[in-house]
Amino acid sequence: MDFLNEVIQKWGDTDAFKEFAQKALKGDMSEVLVPVFKAFGEIKDTDPKSTEAKSAVELLQKTITENFYTCTPEILKGLGEMYTADPRFAEYIDKVGGPGTSAFVSKAISYFCGH
Repeated sequence: MDFLNEVIQKWGDTDAFKEFAQKALKGDMSEVLVPVFKAFGEIKDTDPKSTEAKSAVELLQKTITENFYTCTPEILKGLGEMYTADPRFAEYIDKVGGPGTSAFVSKAISYFCGH
């Protein structure tokens, strides 16, 4: 099963997926997130509770909302968990931002979306 089919199977009936389907027709999803994950990579050696981390989390949420679907704090928290739990996401994020970036992103999201 390819990734898109997996997403459709899990979330195809949700409003968020329907919004995503409309916005995603505009271009390559991964390219939109590259600058965001690079920004996380530049600060991954700092405290995930820092002001810089908060700004990066806000940028990620804004980028997802503007390009894919309304990214609520609950959705973002789930994405943060997936960024380390799913090796495909962890590998991609670490490739873009450097080793350890996915773990940092996940910790930062967990902190700022859990409070």
